[in-house]
Amino acid sequence: MNILVISSFAIPHVGGLSTHVQLLVAGLRGRRHDVRLIEGGRTTTSSWARVMYRLATFPSRDRYRAWVHRRQVAAMCCAIGEEIGQWRPDLIHSHDPYASEAAVRAMDSTGIPLVQTVHGPALYEAKMSLGEDNPRYFACIRESEHQAMTHCARLIAVDRGQAGILTVDYKVPAAKVVVIGNCVDVLEVRKLSSAAAEQHAGGVFFLVPRRLVAKTGVRYAIEALARMSSQEAHLVIAGDGPQRQELENLVLQLELQSRVCFLGSVAREKVLPLFRMAVGVIVPSVPSAGVIEATSLAVTEAMAAGSVPLASSIGGLAELIEDGVTGILVPPGDPAKLAQAMDRLVIDSDYRNRIIVGATRKVETDYSAERWLDRIERVYCDMAKGPEPAKPSSAVTNA
Repeated sequence: MNILVISSFAIPHVGGLSTHVQLLVAGLRGRRHDVRLIEGGRTTTSSWARVMYRLATFPSRDRYRAWVHRRQVAAMCCAIGEEIGQWRPDLIHSHDPYASEAAVRAMDSTGIPLVQTVHGPALYEAKMSLGEDNPRYFACIRESEHQAMTHCARLIAVDRGQAGILTVDYKVPAAKVVVIGNCVDVLEVRKLSSAAAEQHAGGVFFLVPRRLVAKTGVRYAIEALARMSSQEAHLVIAGDGPQRQELENLVLQLELQSRVCFLGSVAREKVLPLFRMAVGVIVPSVPSAGVIEATSLAVTEAMAAGSVPLASSIGGLAELIEDGVTGILVPPGDPAKLAQAMDRLVIDSDYRNRIIVGATRKVETDYSAERWLDRIERVYCDMAKGPEPAKPSSAVTNA
């Protein structure tokens, strides 16, 4: 098949969506599909235009964000239209609603099936990051999501929680939604994680590979470290974001400067060796502004690298981990329980090794790239046969 993969985000970038798209493109090409990628790096508005419009709209960040959004969608639309004209794809696979809106506008009446993988609700994510006072920008996001929910022949949710958001909050017919969890290239992760660590080596440490925003709950990992009985353990935080200063202040308040290391944003190939070396990999996510963590690549990569994932018992994380068998689940926002789990991993090597064995078996059988690609190809084949799509809802939620 000729498959056009699209994302409004630059590929590669630091984050799970980028890893997902790269793995998809490589896997499909390995199965002899003709795959082309259009990503945000090709369609970015010029720096000069951004500066000029930022000055024109000052002090309204809302108007500026809405303008950038519209420019990016228009640029994506042009790029997709050119690709369709030169090389007609059998199917377009989008990875965010902004790219989906661009594809809808570019395809017009071509009849090319459009599929979108839903990694999370875009509007909820934006509200979590920016607050409520962005009506123009949020209206743009609603329009993108409406176009995606209405015109996509299938929506692939990365876990059951995301599927529930689509059918309940966005009123998408259940027949349009299929759940295909994230996967991991086990051999690639093991190869990358076996390399020497450049960022940090030695000692007893837990890794927190998280962006520093509210929903990732990094503060609870720091607070848990302060509660641990094992005073030799320390924390390595790989990621950056708007909460960094707040979290660094928390470390100072708790007098943990010698036990917490902020690495900042780290490329995937450089952080994976830390997965293997860590006593455990912590994903302490909490619900925030309606956003609940979906299936986490950090969890599956920890399983593949031979470490123990410790995660909050919410959303896709609870779907990935069987507590005490393939990882450890703790209540969200509970540093005391997290500290207890961390202490046990440091003290009880037999317990840790049993979980690693269970996690290894789980990732190899349930989250392998081969099985994941099989399921995605099945969706493609269904779309290529030209089934009648379920009638879309006339509107989406204004959440």
